[in-house]
Amino acid sequence: MNEVLIHIGWILILMKVVALLLFVWLANDSLRSLICGRPKNLPKIEFEHSFFIYICVALAFSVAGTFIGDLILDLGMGVQAKRQVFYIYFSIHEALFMVTVLQWHNLKRCEFARITTYGFYISVTIMMLFLFRYVDRVIFDADILRGIYSQVVALSNLLITLIFICYPVQRLHQLIVEKFIRKRINQ
Repeated sequence: MNEVLIHIGWILILMKVVALLLFVWLANDSLRSLICGRPKNLPKIEFEHSFFIYICVALAFSVAGTFIGDLILDLGMGVQAKRQVFYIYFSIHEALFMVTVLQWHNLKRCEFARITTYGFYISVTIMMLFLFRYVDRVIFDADILRGIYSQVVALSNLLITLIFICYPVQRLHQLIVEKFIRKRINQ
């Protein structure tokens, strides 16, 4: 079962990379401007800059988290020690992710897009779930969250991936429709 989840995790990361590449290709600003430039005062440009920040940081943290999670599971420690390291690390990991996104927004003086805020809600939920799971498994040794923990983590990863994909797909659809309409008008 864990092997299947690992493969699904890497497939989701691959989908995020494809979404990022598609986003950069379809963006209104250049890659250089998206990385370090300040967005113009146009809502669409502000949205793209905020979304780009979120995508880049989330992708980097997703890849790092996958590698580090595998390292934690392969450590030569007891099960209880692995649980302590795992849940505490990933709670801190989610908090650092949110701080990094906030700092990059502040550095660029970029407004938060609504979709970035929704991604933050998911991250806060996951961070709290890791902390509750830590208390559940390590402190109380109750395993009450067993039934929902893995489903919530998998669902949140899927939701984050859908957030990554939604705008590039919508933008690609918009460009195809515009091209089709222009072609019809020119005929």
